[in-house]
Amino acid sequence: MVQNFLPMSSKYIRDPVLGYIEITEVEKNIIDTPPVQRLRRIKQLSVSDIAYPGGTHSRFSHAVGTMKLAGEIADSLKKSVDISEEDWQLVRLAGLLHDVGHGPFSHSSESVFSSELGMSHEDLGEKIIKDSSLASEIENQGYDPDELAELIFGEPSIEKYIKQIITSQFDADKMDYLLRDSYFTGVDYGNIDIQRLIQAMSIKDGDIAVDSKVISALETFMIARYQMFLNVYYHHTVRAAEIMLREAMDNAHDLIGLTTFDDIEEYLKWDDSHFISSLRALDPEEFSGENQKRAKIAKGTFQRLEDRDLIKSSYEKEVHLEDEYVAKLLSDDSLRHSKESEIADKAGVDPELVMVDVPTLASMPYYPRDIDPEEVPIYKVNVNGEKEKISLFEHSQFVNVLSGYVDLIRVFTTEDHREDVGKVSRKVFKSLPFSAQLSM
Repeated sequence: MVQNFLPMSSKYIRDPVLGYIEITEVEKNIIDTPPVQRLRRIKQLSVSDIAYPGGTHSRFSHAVGTMKLAGEIADSLKKSVDISEEDWQLVRLAGLLHDVGHGPFSHSSESVFSSELGMSHEDLGEKIIKDSSLASEIENQGYDPDELAELIFGEPSIEKYIKQIITSQFDADKMDYLLRDSYFTGVDYGNIDIQRLIQAMSIKDGDIAVDSKVISALETFMIARYQMFLNVYYHHTVRAAEIMLREAMDNAHDLIGLTTFDDIEEYLKWDDSHFISSLRALDPEEFSGENQKRAKIAKGTFQRLEDRDLIKSSYEKEVHLEDEYVAKLLSDDSLRHSKESEIADKAGVDPELVMVDVPTLASMPYYPRDIDPEEVPIYKVNVNGEKEKISLFEHSQFVNVLSGYVDLIRVFTTEDHREDVGKVSRKVFKSLPFSAQLSM
């Protein structure tokens, strides 16, 4: 077992995924602040419980789990580098606060904050750590909010392996959400030997690297990420619900004040329940013209979502993207909208009833194109007892397959237009470049 050192530790959190999580007095005081407690009221997987009823766990449980695993990785790395007690505590706090900026329904609100405010949840998290009441408590505990925010969201001056504990291809964040999301949704893909991976971590050329002896555990980790994408994060029912939720947010955000807050403290009132109650209280009759239309769309769409009257997938195709041009093409908003208009026109359907969905990292916890095996340092110990970097490509056929794999295109519409839109979609997407049609 990895040996933890917990300065002035006296409290425990009982977690169903990671067991007892011991917390320091510093962590307890920061956990008890309103910005961190707010994470209890934001679902980790947004509306995924529409397909997986158990998937109602919160951002708070994930934050605390990430904190624990960040500390365990730091403890493991102490075999090869010196990590001070202060840096150990700092990296645990980074794990705790890495998602503090998430808005209502987690990734579902990401697109509206990006398009309307030019801000991601990382940008909002940085402001919360630096400018909200949280900053005062961080200072009270003897830490610098700017330094902590830089570690989580920037390019810190601290050793890069400290940053990699929080942000890398196999960081504490990814380890926790795979275990946690798998556990609560009831699927088996997250059964990963996290402790074996952590114990096999060391430092090579300033980077966190994994001993080649545990490549099979690393393969299982990467396969789990891919399987969770296919079967949970990009499940067709989950994505239908996500699209409808985003439609409601896109139409109502300024009408209910979601994107018109004056300061970061006002933003912090926004959680899942506040969004729902604000949308339910929205009265279209209080508006006129385009705003009245948007209010009606938002309320109607969200009511259908709550009633589980979902849009339907009329077309789905795996697209193998060796051609980087096609990958960028499919993630381009203007192209998707033009395809939606083309399909609607040919099917004789209102353009608002046709939605082309292509996965992106901003709209879900994980996207398989995010895998970059070149960023996963592997080492072996030679006969002289020295660590040598080796290529993961050369030692893992599984990773070779996953790294170049797949995007999914889906076209959604209402039940009554499903057949017509499906027929037209099959014709429209035949016009993609040949390299995107390999699986068609």
